[in-house]
Amino acid sequence: MDPEKVRYISLVRKEGGEPILGIPYREMSVDPDLVASFVLAVIIFENRQLRTFTKEGYVVIIEEGTHVVGLLIIDKVEEEAPYRESLKMIINTFEARFNNQLKSWSGDIRPFREFALFIISVFPYRRLNPDYIPILIKESAATPDHRAKIPWAVGESDRKLQTIVGYINGKRTINEIAETTDIEFMEVMGLFSMLDKYKWISLVRPVRADTVLVKVMDPPSLLVGAYGEQLLDIMKMLDGTNTLGQIAEALNIPIEVLVTIARHLVESGIVAFVSDEDG
Repeated sequence: MDPEKVRYISLVRKEGGEPILGIPYREMSVDPDLVASFVLAVIIFENRQLRTFTKEGYVVIIEEGTHVVGLLIIDKVEEEAPYRESLKMIINTFEARFNNQLKSWSGDIRPFREFALFIISVFPYRRLNPDYIPILIKESAATPDHRAKIPWAVGESDRKLQTIVGYINGKRTINEIAETTDIEFMEVMGLFSMLDKYKWISLVRPVRADTVLVKVMDPPSLLVGAYGEQLLDIMKMLDGTNTLGQIAEALNIPIEVLVTIARHLVESGIVAFVSDEDG
């Protein structure tokens, strides 16, 4: 199941058709709310059974619970079943968690907003590599989209989000942060998906003893002056075949020191990773 196929997900109250929670994922050529309104009119007001609806290249997967209807808009895929099963799980979990509120409907949908974390844990905005290191992006008036307000940071979801942010130090990987907290791994990935979506973080590959790097350009004289002639010896061995551990052993350099130097070289664009992995 590819989360990047998801365009929009919505939970709507069956009795009355009020939208309870809607999460846009990606741009669409049609207004997802209009699509949802049409489908709901068919299901709720015409009392017709409808499980799938196709519109302008998009597929709307529909599942009904006791109190809500779930609509999942995705790109056309070869196999819809995994998406449908995930939608069913979302509806069942939602109705179990908010059973009393749904039975005694007050019209106040604010308490339901923090459930967005569960949905985004099932369908993350983007699938992230848990072995990557998150780095907090600084807020800037010049780039207002950086660290934009996260609409789902409310209640318990906000507490968990702030917990995750507190563990980001530019050294720990997503996996390491997940192991440090008492938050379920699935939710940790959902939280990082939010932070990535709203540009609170950037992700970098870790540099370790088993990392293989290759020279892209010669280091500037200023850098050679800072690290000494030994840097040139290091650069000669960064040929895309040696691991940093092998280079450290051959040049008798502590691996911690070499990893620090290599990380600086990567950040400066002087060397690059041999294998191209998606973050």
